[in-house]
Amino acid sequence: MNPTAIDLSTPLGLTLGLLPEVVLSIAVLVVLLIVAWRHGGPADSRLAGWASLVALGVTAAALAWIAGQAPDDPGIGQMVALDAFRFVGSALLLLFAAGSVLASLGYLERERLVAPEYYVLLLLATIGMLFMVNSQDLILVVLGLETMSVSVYVLAGYNRGNAYSSEAALKYFLIGSFAAGFLLYGIALTYGSAGTTNLVMIGAQFAHGSLPLMARLGLGFMLVGFCFKVAAVPFHNWAPDVYDGAPTPVTGFMATAVKTAGFVALARVLFTCFGANVPEWRPILGVLGVLSMVLGNVVALTQRSLKRMMAYSSIAHAGYLLAALWTGTPLGLSAMTFYLLGYGVTSIATFALLGALGRNGERDLDNSDIAGLAQGRPWMAAALAVCSLSLLGFPGTVGFMGKWYILSSLVSSGGGWLATILVLTSVVSAGYYLPMIMAMYMRPARAPLVFWDKALAGSARLAVAVAVLLILALGIVPTSALTLSDAAATSLAQTLGPVASGQ
Repeated sequence: MNPTAIDLSTPLGLTLGLLPEVVLSIAVLVVLLIVAWRHGGPADSRLAGWASLVALGVTAAALAWIAGQAPDDPGIGQMVALDAFRFVGSALLLLFAAGSVLASLGYLERERLVAPEYYVLLLLATIGMLFMVNSQDLILVVLGLETMSVSVYVLAGYNRGNAYSSEAALKYFLIGSFAAGFLLYGIALTYGSAGTTNLVMIGAQFAHGSLPLMARLGLGFMLVGFCFKVAAVPFHNWAPDVYDGAPTPVTGFMATAVKTAGFVALARVLFTCFGANVPEWRPILGVLGVLSMVLGNVVALTQRSLKRMMAYSSIAHAGYLLAALWTGTPLGLSAMTFYLLGYGVTSIATFALLGALGRNGERDLDNSDIAGLAQGRPWMAAALAVCSLSLLGFPGTVGFMGKWYILSSLVSSGGGWLATILVLTSVVSAGYYLPMIMAMYMRPARAPLVFWDKALAGSARLAVAVAVLLILALGIVPTSALTLSDAAATSLAQTLGPVASGQ
């Protein structure tokens, strides 16, 4: 046992256990003071953005510190998790939030959306996500989810001069409120069946025998709430319109950080509360995964707008992640974690590039608008090509390694049929990823000098460069990231108490 380990049973220990969230909350107040003091032009917006990056960096340092102080056995009955699954999930969220800030700096100035409250909302959403990831109690899951959701609702409608952005925010708010109601009702039913909201104690209640009817209903309602957040079929209808209408950096934030928080929280609830009842929830995830993979990829083929195409692509990727969770094993959990990393860095770069290539929300950006990009902006074309190949799952990219890892977990768990569907739907996705590359390299631009004013801002250029390097590096040498993913999955399995880690 680490002699300096954090003891969550004391007020000081609980504060230290929540140190990243406390640090980021204080940082949000500082950024809010900056916003109140310097509220005006582009320079003030940039100041708030860079202050937000510093805040995320300090939060990452606090996360690294508590990771070194975490006890070997945090015990049961605590509301806050101190395992590697929490630390890895939180690190992913901070990475995606930082990438979103970098992508936003130049975009907001160009689109004249320079009100600096944008960064305050983004940090508040990140705080909510961190609480979702570290929650070991259903009450804390709800608090984190609502903190995240309210902030993202506002971000989706941040472009108040654009009717489509306002429509996106309204749709997201209305449908999200219904989904939150389903989640709360599911939590109430689970509490009524188990007599507690603590995840580990619920797992202990349900460790032997089949689930009671009330618990099954609670699980079903909670799955509805979580599947809405991750945009899985049939709870996906909001995603195309919201992704299309929101400012493009916000779309990237929703496709990466929001999806990551949703899947990490869902995985913790499933594996901790219902880890002994895998046969009862596995068929549900299998059906949802197949529907998401098939519908997401098939409908993406019909989309003219690149932004809507990416929205349906995100639905398909939610299906791949649900397939990893279907296994109900630590190997599948590790595959999900690694895939979230690969998909996240790829999507951040993709939406940053789309934001630079379009105007006025990028709703009308299609393949004809990027035709000839390789001649006008060769480095942007190369970066977008790498991102497209990674999303497709082309060898040599992190997307390929992520899908290979999911396929391995499926085959080892007897899910060969699900692995076959994953491969076939991935082949279908070539029908909309490869035309992007063909347009950039094989078709002439619509007009001379069409790309002269379409370039990445310096901050977005940094985000894209780092993302492309990670895509290629993790596609060739993924060992370190796979080791972290395995450690995260193993740590969650070890917190199950009476639930066998190999189930």
